Amino acid sequence: MTLLFARLLTSLAAAGVLLAASSGASAQESVKIGFVGPYTGPFAVAGQSFRQGVDAYMALYGDKAGGRKVEVIYRDSAGADPTLAKRLAEELVVKDKVSMLAGFYLSPEVAASAPVANAAKVPLFIVNAATPALMKMSPYFVRMGQAINQPAELSATYARQAGKSRGYVAVADYGPGHLVEEAFMARFSAEGGQMVGNVRIPLNTADFAPFAERIANANPDVLEIFLPPGAASVGFSKALAARGLTQKVMILGQGEAEDSDLPLFDDSIVGFKSIIYIDANAKNAENVAFAGWLTRNVGPTARPNSFSIGAFDAMHLAYKMLNDQAGKPFDGTVAVKSLPGYSWKSPRGPVTVDPVTRELVQNFYLREVVKGDDGVKRNRVVKTWEQVKPTPLK
Repeated sequence: MTLLFARLLTSLAAAGVLLAASSGASAQESVKIGFVGPYTGPFAVAGQSFRQGVDAYMALYGDKAGGRKVEVIYRDSAGADPTLAKRLAEELVVKDKVSMLAGFYLSPEVAASAPVANAAKVPLFIVNAATPALMKMSPYFVRMGQAINQPAELSATYARQAGKSRGYVAVADYGPGHLVEEAFMARFSAEGGQMVGNVRIPLNTADFAPFAERIANANPDVLEIFLPPGAASVGFSKALAARGLTQKVMILGQGEAEDSDLPLFDDSIVGFKSIIYIDANAKNAENVAFAGWLTRNVGPTARPNSFSIGAFDAMHLAYKMLNDQAGKPFDGTVAVKSLPGYSWKSPRGPVTVDPVTRELVQNFYLREVVKGDDGVKRNRVVKTWEQVKPTPLK
């Protein structure tokens, strides 16, 4: 046992909450869920979407589950500081006595918080962080998004089936970007394609022109990208367009140009393709209700995105756990063990918690940005991979 983990156990026990966290709130008390996210700072759009997903779920389905009132407590990680995220998780468990944790934008924040979830025996819903290895760190983790390698591998297969033979990868220079790079290059090469280059772009980059020039010089016919949404994705798209690449190269991404972000882009984003597990314009009843709430309460251009749908579905699982234990003290261990194999209808489509990995079995959608007769840009689904299963942990 490491000294750090021993100190965590001691602090929790001294506060008298280790038993409380494992046995949970009594049947009469309200139940608290702690959401850690970047509500200010450079990634605030993600944190704001977390809150929109939670607010929408509680507005549509009420603020009670299992006979108990549900209270959500937000804590601001403000950026990408794993130490702060862990401290906030500890405070939520120790001081606020939450029964569940959720949120967490980046993978290092989740990794740092694993000892907290393990010691207190509280379920932790990973809304966004996508590093595959995270799930090995705690039996209390449940991923509400994706493993980052899945859409990259689908992109490589799709590109080869479309006749593309010269591949290039451009990713943000941090862990998930490296995993996208590795997954795309391995699958594209295994299926007979030739990789003609790759580049890692620092997260603080403001001038993307040199990277666009480097890509153009390699003369690829398909470009796989992975960048944070917002300013970085908009800047890179403009640089690619200025170099003529958006017209001559198939460009594939993930969440760089969600419908909620498309007003930030000029028309050069039209034709951009992405593969991810949501369709903001889906017509299923769950998404229609969710999208309608966003339009009424956030703004006319608000649309579901991966952050808000992840939080929305985290609340669904939290309510399922509470309903399962109605009339009993909440037990986090029992709650997590109730999830494997559970299926429900999400705004993203049909979803099942994989019994082995605690990842989601879900649809993935190939989408293309189009501009309608109304002048509005939106993503249109052109291909669906149904019920893609996660890779089992090794």
